Amino acid sequence: MSLTYAQKMALGAKRATYRRRLQEVLDAQGLSGAALARQLGISGVAVYRTLSGQLHSPKVLDWLRAHGAQEKYLCDPRTLDQQKDNLPWPPLKPHTALKS
Repeated sequence: MSLTYAQKMALGAKRATYRRRLQEVLDAQGLSGAALARQLGISGVAVYRTLSGQLHSPKVLDWLRAHGAQEKYLCDPRTLDQQKDNLPWPPLKPHTALKS
């Protein structure tokens, strides 16, 4: 599913509301955002921006998923088909051709 910019922003905004839950996953592993960044080979800014919903880093989201973060907190655009009940916008209706 290809998302619009606005839909990606809406997913990010929803993830931002779960930021503390995602931070708890890091805390349980004894990691800071900077330590996770070093472990993943990315910048600390990328981790911060992903946790705060400004970026959708697959490395960060996959790490969180692998370490126990609930899917509903990740708001991952790549797994949108699996989280239909957690969308921050109403479901789209199938396009139908206009009668002329």
